[in-house]
Amino acid sequence: MEIRYLKQEEKEASRELYEKCFPEDSEAFTDYYYQYKCQDNHILVMEDREQICSMIHLNPFRMNLYGNICGVHYIVAVATLEEYRRRGYMLELMNRAFHDMYERGEPFTFLIPANPDYYYSCGFEYWDSQIELKQDQDNIWKGQQISTARESECLELARFSNWVLGKKFDMFIEKDEAYYRRLIKEQSSENGQIVVLREQDGAVSGIFAFDRESGVEIREPIMETGCTEYIHPLMMGRILNLKRFCAMIKFEEPFNMALEIRDGMIPENNGKFWISIDKNGGRAIPMEQGEPEKSMDIARFGKMMFNKMRIYVNEIV
Repeated sequence: MEIRYLKQEEKEASRELYEKCFPEDSEAFTDYYYQYKCQDNHILVMEDREQICSMIHLNPFRMNLYGNICGVHYIVAVATLEEYRRRGYMLELMNRAFHDMYERGEPFTFLIPANPDYYYSCGFEYWDSQIELKQDQDNIWKGQQISTARESECLELARFSNWVLGKKFDMFIEKDEAYYRRLIKEQSSENGQIVVLREQDGAVSGIFAFDRESGVEIREPIMETGCTEYIHPLMMGRILNLKRFCAMIKFEEPFNMALEIRDGMIPENNGKFWISIDKNGGRAIPMEQGEPEKSMDIARFGKMMFNKMRIYVNEIV
């Protein structure tokens, strides 16, 4: 058995496993995924005599964390051929992926779990403070100009999105022109569109996406007003690099505690730390003297930290 990353020209070879394990995805969406999302992602595979028997996809995003921009990877397409399951191959892949992301200095990773129990064992916990936005249909259309997003507008949409989300949330995906160009193609693959709302003077006042794959589903509405917030813990997160993670977060109410952290998959995170976080940033300083107040595993510590944040992450691939 061999673990390795597929080269760019080899990625299409993983499509057979993808289609076997995710039959709910339409052919059009899978075409989009392999044409666009696989341009810059990493596909880590376990091979048995050149047959891909298990894989995970690491899809890159730029995360805005308290105004700090960091590269992170979203774990998707976690799949194993049925005849190779329950042999520990996926755990080996996760170990390799975690190590590589740690070495790159990525503070955390995240995913949408198919089986939460499996991911709990890998150090993930739900983001209990994750927020979903729903449009208020009664007044959203009043006085607005409505149009389908064009590729020439993508930079404008990204700037508007980052401006709105930066005022409302502690953590969100930082958008750029390429993000919206790709999102237009993604929605098109699901028989949908990106809709732009503008004021009478032409200024962008709102953006949302919708598709018709299983009825009309409106998602990712971004606007200053006209949305109601709901707590929707859809995703799970896992700290990868403890020191980098603490350095990027900020709390208005200071957090100071001496902790012993246990991480069964990333040994560099193990140890006794003085963790101090305030409105200017945070630090995880190894303790040379004294005893910690508490001992906890990385999952529990991550849950404690993420639950102090206002999180808006609505991406699905």
